[in-house]
Amino acid sequence: MRSAMSRPNVVLIMADDMGFECLSCYGSTTYETPVLDDLAARGIRFSHCYSTPLCTPSRVEIMTGQYNFRNYDRFAYLNPKEKTFGNLLKDAGYATC
Repeated sequence: MRSAMSRPNVVLIMADDMGFECLSCYGSTTYETPVLDDLAARGIRFSHCYSTPLCTPSRVEIMTGQYNFRNYDRFAYLNPKEKTFGNLLKDAGYATC
């Protein structure tokens, strides 16, 4: 395993009701988002993605990398045996919260 100093930091921000049109780095003139713009300039920006129209299923998809029909037992219930993004990062030696 690489040392902690050589591994990149990973920051995943999940915001509710925020679209690409809300960020200056994607051309917004309505909102000023200098800190997020700086993170975007130094990190990864997505230009094409899909989302479900509800908050919880979207977050579960991001956490598991799977469509909801593959990872949801019931609405608002994620199987505790399911490996998530956070589990994988922790297994790789990252501190997660």
